[in-house]
Amino acid sequence: MDQHVDRTVVSADGTVIAVSDAGTGPALVVVGGAFDHHGTPFVTALSAELRDRYRVVTYDRRGRGASGDTEPWTIEREVEDLAAVVASIGAPTAALGLCVGAGVVLRGLAAGIPIDAAVLWEPPYRATVDPHADDVVFADALDEHVEAGRRAQAVRAFLTQVLGVPMGQVTALRLKGALWRSLVVDAHVLSRDVRVLNGLAIPERTAAAVGVPVLVGAGGEGLEWMRQAARAVVEAVPGSEYTEVPGQGHVPEPRAVGVVLDRFLARTASRG
Repeated sequence: MDQHVDRTVVSADGTVIAVSDAGTGPALVVVGGAFDHHGTPFVTALSAELRDRYRVVTYDRRGRGASGDTEPWTIEREVEDLAAVVASIGAPTAALGLCVGAGVVLRGLAAGIPIDAAVLWEPPYRATVDPHADDVVFADALDEHVEAGRRAQAVRAFLTQVLGVPMGQVTALRLKGALWRSLVVDAHVLSRDVRVLNGLAIPERTAAAVGVPVLVGAGGEGLEWMRQAARAVVEAVPGSEYTEVPGQGHVPEPRAVGVVLDRFLARTASRG
């Protein structure tokens, strides 16, 4: 896996965050999913697709890849990391949040990070979960697995219970040695992602504080509950829009992501 890092930024608590830049054009910060950081296959392919027309800025969230980590972890520190990355760009910036990364971007927008517009792809909330709940029981269970040395079990639980991956597919992943090992490496940060996602409940108060154009996307070939979650996020974020992309699932084709971004950002630019 390519571990190239172009530069680093220092977050508010002193944590060093690894950043990579590719391409030229309007700045776009990409915040990946639970197992994404720059150098992983999907982020690499996405950057390659977009770099001809965007300055694509990716970063390793704290505790992942080449970034540092500082205890205690809090959601606020994740927001500060995104703020540090955006501040380092020195230009108007849009954001693309994928899976859990959409939850990070949503919290960043609510906190007032100067992002002009954002596309959120299939944030894995549950539309049927009480939005006023803050259930961290599952996050605590993931921590317990890791502390007991059951890292593979934590990954399996996250894949099945948060992302809805069928057990048969998880078993197939476990047979792909290098790929499975790359997932297990990130087992210790998965409980954080459940907390970022507000225990999987739509964070209504956070969403209501967003004041920039937001497009929430979902794949037409993915899981129905993810489409429901995307529509529920749109209901919670003032003025936001929903788009459903035929033929795509939770991990969309980079070209399809590019089309969604191009159309939405062109429209938001014309409004400005």
